[in-house]
Amino acid sequence: MRRVYIETYGCSANQSQSEVIAGLLTKYGYNIVDSESNADAVIVNSCVVKAVTEQKILYRLETLAEKFPDSKLVVTGCFVDAGFDRLATTVPNASFVSTHKTSEFARVMDKIFGGGRVRLLEGEEKSILGEPKLRHNKTVHIVPIATGCTGHCTYCATKIAKGEIKSYPKVKILQDIEKAVQEGCKEVWITGQDTGAYGFDKYGESRLHELLGDITKIRGDFRVRVGMLNINNIKDKLPELMGVFNNRKMYKFFHLPMQSGDNEILKTMGRQYTAEEFIEVVDEIKKVFKITLWTDVIVGFPGETEEQFKNTIKVLKRIDSDFANISRYAMRPNTPAQALQQIPTDVMKERTRVMTNLVLNYSLIKNKEWIGWKGDILISKKGDREGQWIGRNFSYKKIIINKSGNQLGKFLRVKIIDAVPTALIGWPLREESL
Repeated sequence: MRRVYIETYGCSANQSQSEVIAGLLTKYGYNIVDSESNADAVIVNSCVVKAVTEQKILYRLETLAEKFPDSKLVVTGCFVDAGFDRLATTVPNASFVSTHKTSEFARVMDKIFGGGRVRLLEGEEKSILGEPKLRHNKTVHIVPIATGCTGHCTYCATKIAKGEIKSYPKVKILQDIEKAVQEGCKEVWITGQDTGAYGFDKYGESRLHELLGDITKIRGDFRVRVGMLNINNIKDKLPELMGVFNNRKMYKFFHLPMQSGDNEILKTMGRQYTAEEFIEVVDEIKKVFKITLWTDVIVGFPGETEEQFKNTIKVLKRIDSDFANISRYAMRPNTPAQALQQIPTDVMKERTRVMTNLVLNYSLIKNKEWIGWKGDILISKKGDREGQWIGRNFSYKKIIINKSGNQLGKFLRVKIIDAVPTALIGWPLREESL
């Protein structure tokens, strides 16, 4: 029957990759199913960022190997490129495909269904822009603008898999987005390991502002969300970037990973900025817009003292972020931080608890500031219950509403009537009520 189930872990770039795999296989006669129980083969698109995710994937693969004992268990994604030995030990009879070989998947699956086993681990990366795509959400189009990054963070295994920054041609990105908008997409996610590094490999500086400027000129009523930006790559281009973000098509949303608020820890991490520079960039952005700010923090990095942890809390309070992804440090194989003195587990757990509670409290406070706001939101997702919908306003705030009928892809006017730490609660308005 050639029925294939695809299971995805990790970032939006992985989500996009899985959608392309599904599109390619559909084009060549495969049937994409929603459960391994209905499948003849399973593809696991893996992630290697966090140790907890890695362990989850390894356990899942062991389970799947019992149901798919031959080569019809296929593993792709960053784990293949950054941890192949660990994968091969866990599921030695599986097939493996490098994260850089997505465009080869139709040929790979043909070989597998013909009785072969595949280990496609080497070769030059090929862009998947323009390839057919089977979207998980028909309203949202995810477009990778580059692969790799300019950093050399001492804790990061993703760099091992993705390598140095490689920016995709602007004309292909624009064509990809234009086609998606014509197909009815209303929300475009710009993604990459560091979107702010776009252009560094060709020009020695960020050209993200130029790319975004051209994207906003594409005809159609849609919104653009920009993925993670490292501040060291955008701080010299802030005026140009703010000029582009002033366009109504741009969500006023910024994901700026901080990782630590202590300069000594930042240096040991290999981050290319100081805490003061991070604060300065955030302040400059907030002078221009009412934004939604997300950040990332690593708790318990090797050698982190109690004072250095408190420095991070101080900076986190100072930047007044809407949300922070708190990660407890976990050693990643083949990274420089592996050789550093590790923090005791009980200390990391307590610091994680303290910071998580802080973030939840601040998120609720920030969300309550929106109560009473009236404006337009784009409905981009169904909610958990019948008649429930999830939309985003101009700053990409998550807003939950209840309204009968199919609202997906529509712009609605709402009033914010309540808030929880993770979302705003909206009430649909008639146009004249705004």
